[in-house]
Amino acid sequence: MTINPAQPVRLQPVYIPKPWGQEIWYTGMESRGESRVELESGDTLPLSRYLAEDPEGTCDHQPVLLLKILDPDPEPVLGDLYFEVHEEKREVYVVTHIDPKAWPDGIGAIRFGMHQSVRAAYGSDAAFRTAYRDAVARYEQIRRQIDEAGQPVSARVEAEARTEMERFTATRSLRVGDVVRVPTWTPHALQHGVRVVEFQTPTYERFILSFAQRVLTQNHWDTAHAVARMILDRPLAEEFEEVAPGVQRIARFEDFNVWRVHQHPELSLPRDLPYAVCMGLTGESRIGSLILYPEQAGFLPRQSISRTTIDASAAQLLIAAPGL
Repeated sequence: MTINPAQPVRLQPVYIPKPWGQEIWYTGMESRGESRVELESGDTLPLSRYLAEDPEGTCDHQPVLLLKILDPDPEPVLGDLYFEVHEEKREVYVVTHIDPKAWPDGIGAIRFGMHQSVRAAYGSDAAFRTAYRDAVARYEQIRRQIDEAGQPVSARVEAEARTEMERFTATRSLRVGDVVRVPTWTPHALQHGVRVVEFQTPTYERFILSFAQRVLTQNHWDTAHAVARMILDRPLAEEFEEVAPGVQRIARFEDFNVWRVHQHPELSLPRDLPYAVCMGLTGESRIGSLILYPEQAGFLPRQSISRTTIDASAAQLLIAAPGL
């Protein structure tokens, strides 16, 4: 099977079940699952093999950003993600769907950062951190009684402890099209029924502050470590940069950028990019000869960047690439 690094390719996703719903990986490469690449010939092969065939021509020997969709269950609590922080990983979410069963008014939520009024009431940040850590520890004990020991705990006791723990945290309203940038050490948990496209640093580390279900991927929470290091200040509001008509930079981290393209008929990417990853949001986008519809993704290998024109004249498209 021969690959052509001068040609964009379609990414075929792999579906990863989660306690809260599912993740859909477009550039995932690990033991739990691996995405695939569809060649011009119609043949497919694992993404890792595609990159290894010509690491200079495909990605310039650089790790590939992780592109995925987070698809939480619409049921409250069941569909709420881990409340967690990251030491190295940076993330950006773009909201694509709000489940009307969960949010009839079309306004969903993310648990994002810490509650500033509750923080101020404790007089010092050290006291606030201690009180929050203690509230999480009380809830974790109840959670383990339910999940591991099988001990009966009344729904009222569990709900009261969860409410006490969550009063320390802040929530942010979300609508379709909203963007959330998640810097390092920022506590966050997407809530039930809110579907997002996510680009993230290609690392898999995280520290779990709390979770309202049994954690299946590790046998402990990381509360003490995370509480001591998490950022308490309110997360900064997103500011977008118009880099060209119809092209908006929606995330600029130390290691990657994300652009949102809308009604731009002829876009060329910077020639020095090692690669780019694209995801269709609305309409029909053309990446060279590759056509993308909503929630379809493509990979532009390094050798294709200078040869490829992107047409999103009647569509909305996300593009991510490494670099400042």
